[in-house]
Amino acid sequence: MFGPVYEKVSEQYPDAVFAKVDTEAEPELAQYFNVRSIPTLMIFRDQIGIFSQPGALPEPALTSLVEQAQSLDMDDVRRQIADHEAAGHDGHGHD
Repeated sequence: MFGPVYEKVSEQYPDAVFAKVDTEAEPELAQYFNVRSIPTLMIFRDQIGIFSQPGALPEPALTSLVEQAQSLDMDDVRRQIADHEAAGHDGHGHD
């Protein structure tokens, strides 16, 4: 159901890499990223995971999400991660 929306939005953003992972063929990836339901949307910028949410989104929401991700100040994101880690958190939700 989500496939056509994903494909359409991916065509609107040729400068972004859209990828699909077959979690049955790649169980290690699914486990590493803690994927428990299909689909799970994830967004990475500069090798940093900035979004992860299970479930499909309608086209306007996915478009909005991609635009928000593209407009993020990644220097600010890296600063927040460094501050979080300095506070004794590992960033993996095991606090």
